Amino acid sequence: MVSCSSETDLQKRAEELCRYVPDHELLERSKDYMTEDFYNVLDTMFHLPDDEDLAYEWLYYFVTGNGGTIADYEVTEVVRTDETHAVATVMVRQKWEDGSFDPETDIEEHRLYMELVGNEWLMSDFDEHKADCIRRLRNRH
Repeated sequence: MVSCSSETDLQKRAEELCRYVPDHELLERSKDYMTEDFYNVLDTMFHLPDDEDLAYEWLYYFVTGNGGTIADYEVTEVVRTDETHAVATVMVRQKWEDGSFDPETDIEEHRLYMELVGNEWLMSDFDEHKADCIRRLRNRH
């Protein structure tokens, strides 16, 4: 994608990036939609040895939790913080398989961080999980 020139283009790109938020799994194709450092730290966390898995179970539930819901993303705002960085506010509805959700409890606000790398806006963080992952990796043993 060419560098987004308008707020509308940037919002559309944020909506596209939401498809690659690592929820329950880190898809290999996500690598093309994330900054290299964000993907690498997540890949390390998602591939910890089995005996460490449960200690980092929070990682598997970026947006939906452990209950069979499906994430429905809505980007409500994107703010450029400088020429190469932007932050999207994302409302995530936790929909059940039948499409229902409780508007009082099943909607959460999240932050998707974007960085312009070359001519593409990529996901560089989500709800500041990158720092959480780095901190946990440093303190593993």
